[in-house]
Amino acid sequence: MLRIKFRNFVQLLLIPIITSCSHQVTYTNSAPPFTPQQQPHPAAQQLLNVALQQQGIAYRYGGSKPSTGFDCSGFIQFSYGQTGKRIPRTTRAQYQSSQAVPISQIRPGDLLFYETQGRRPGHVAMYLGRGEMIHAPSSGKNVLISRLNNPYWRTRLVAAGRF
Repeated sequence: MLRIKFRNFVQLLLIPIITSCSHQVTYTNSAPPFTPQQQPHPAAQQLLNVALQQQGIAYRYGGSKPSTGFDCSGFIQFSYGQTGKRIPRTTRAQYQSSQAVPISQIRPGDLLFYETQGRRPGHVAMYLGRGEMIHAPSSGKNVLISRLNNPYWRTRLVAAGRF
């Protein structure tokens, strides 16, 4: 008999709802295309614009600025900081300090926490909307946009948070 963790089971049920847009969205400018009903709050739109401008910046462990590169939490802290919002530096502190949000209710600008290092969140990304996130994934890669329904990320999503 196949045993599935309850969390993974719930995620498998929720991801199709979250990622109902089945096509790949390509952003051609600094702001993602939203219908009027999905339009982010102006503060969230500013945050998304800052984050999207960092695409292509190299990953660097401990990095927290475009000139030297970003790790995942440094990228998030920098993006929020550019909009005047001070948030903690590490993934763990961002997880602990953010307001928990049910994954089914995430909005653009919310943080997504992933279990990549054992039982605690080891990676953080920013939800863009339309089933996509932006993040600094790992060594040898750059800040990029990924789909939430990517098999690697889908099985590791553990929480969402909002500042």
